[in-house]
Amino acid sequence: MKQVTAAIIKEHDKYLICQRGAEDECSLLWEFPGGKLEVGETLEECIIREIKEELDLDIKLQGIFTTSIYRFAKKEIQFTVYDAVITAGQMKLNVHNDAKWVTAGELSKYNFMPADIEFVEKLIRGNHNEDNNL
Repeated sequence: MKQVTAAIIKEHDKYLICQRGAEDECSLLWEFPGGKLEVGETLEECIIREIKEELDLDIKLQGIFTTSIYRFAKKEIQFTVYDAVITAGQMKLNVHNDAKWVTAGELSKYNFMPADIEFVEKLIRGNHNEDNNL
């Protein structure tokens, strides 16, 4: 099963969401940034690397937001989604078309990747556990 990480990055009661690039197979859908686990790295190393590669940001992990398995066609993907804060860097969109800071109430206005909808719904419901630690 493929393993993927994502980050729920929160700043001033707003969450960072990113729009996939037009050349992507899921073009222009929104997502929480992250990516695929590479051989030899931990899940924590993966999300830190992915955010640096995609957004040129350094983050500090604050715990696991949630885990889930997304099933489509004949594939399954194991998601590990982390709570994170930005510690350094100036955001640069290296792979995304756009990025926005939105409140939980605004999340439903965006067309998200199917696998991310579960995370969006959890944030909207207010089930975001601020006290979850690694």
